[in-house]
Amino acid sequence: MRKAQAASAVNQPLVTPTEVRRFDKAVTVRDRGAFLFELDRLVREKLAAATHVADEATPLTETLGRKAASLRAATSWAPTAVDVQRGRTELLREFERPHNLPLADFVRLAHKSRQQIYKDIAARRLLTLDVGRRGQRIPDWQLQAPGLQLTRSVLQAADDVDAWTVYRALAEPCEALGGQAPAAIANRGNVDAIARVVLASLGVQPAERAGADA
Repeated sequence: MRKAQAASAVNQPLVTPTEVRRFDKAVTVRDRGAFLFELDRLVREKLAAATHVADEATPLTETLGRKAASLRAATSWAPTAVDVQRGRTELLREFERPHNLPLADFVRLAHKSRQQIYKDIAARRLLTLDVGRRGQRIPDWQLQAPGLQLTRSVLQAADDVDAWTVYRALAEPCEALGGQAPAAIANRGNVDAIARVVLASLGVQPAERAGADA
């Protein structure tokens, strides 16, 4: 019964003779029957095309959904013992690079007391690296005013970013700076600009200075 009703509905004209009369003021219809037939066929073609587009949208959405699902791993990645050991070896190699000074050497070269250095570290005014029982090391670029200012700006703005991540952002080549390391090219005239670049690489929005808009 429903199939018969559907077939009857399909065979019913979409455009009626009464509706064709709406064109009388705009056009002269010589053969009203032929005009009605062609208009009805045009409307059906447009409806069929619109239905086809709608039908195509669902498979496309499903296809994209399947592709997105295929990119998600069934289980979360976890490092193996080999991965952990390799990572620690790389960390120690970086930790022992010549520009990362032992705490005692930094204290001597900075002409400050050990207590003051500890206070600066606790207040995130100095960047220090730690790998456990090997003690702390401090990058030597903080012995110079521009490098120290740059590091402090980044540490203060990125207060929830760990020290090693900040270190790499400052010490490694940066594409936005022409492949140069931020800490290596900092000077009194570009510290603020470089700090913004470093913070952007860390995904941190720098805080606006008080009175900047005054």
